[in-house]
Amino acid sequence: MKKELSLSLATALLFSLFFAGCKKDTAVSATSQLSFDMLSDNASANLSAFTNNTGLTLNSTPLGTASVTWTTAIANVTKFKLDAKQGGVPFEVTANGLSNIDLFAITPASISAVIPVGTYTGVELHVVLAKSTGTAFPLVLKGNYTTKAGNVVPIEFDFNEDVEIVATAADLVVDGKSDVLANISLHLNKLIANITTTDIDQTARTNSTILITGAINPTVYNKIKTDLQLSGGSNIVTTVKK
Repeated sequence: MKKELSLSLATALLFSLFFAGCKKDTAVSATSQLSFDMLSDNASANLSAFTNNTGLTLNSTPLGTASVTWTTAIANVTKFKLDAKQGGVPFEVTANGLSNIDLFAITPASISAVIPVGTYTGVELHVVLAKSTGTAFPLVLKGNYTTKAGNVVPIEFDFNEDVEIVATAADLVVDGKSDVLANISLHLNKLIANITTTDIDQTARTNSTILITGAINPTVYNKIKTDLQLSGGSNIVTTVKK
């Protein structure tokens, strides 16, 4: 009798542990992990011949004979931020930034925060770049400028100012079962959308390189700076929690 009782208790305990384990696996968390990362696209862009008096670039001549191709893009991000509304109430998630982000990396570096379960509308992704007193500038682009004659000249853009790049995103549902990846893309072709071949051809050269900074070739620098905060794109994806 005692043996049968022991077997019954053992069986009940096993069933209890089994169902407890199942319940744990299917439980929905009150939060999900939100990861931010940043990369770039459209590394090559053709330049148009001139700009009209409204400031809009005119593609009035055959393109492809003058272009810029970026081969290196390094960013030092001060902060990532997701702005949205939850139930009509403003909501924000931030994460301290990353250093030396290779924007051409196949698998970009990321940084994570926690986001509560809920439905979020009016979603915006922000990348905050802050002026540096050292050599780790917020954004450095390097590449080549190909002239109409086919000559290749190294080009470098060193950006060292405060700026916030903003990109809108689709509404987001956080269910606690999936994690969220918020990706911000820097559309490099948009940075030179208002740069003409004349602008580049008239730049001063530093050691045979077209160096573009706030102090060197400032006209081109300011055009790129104007378009920088509008050059971001976004993509938010959810992945099942591991």
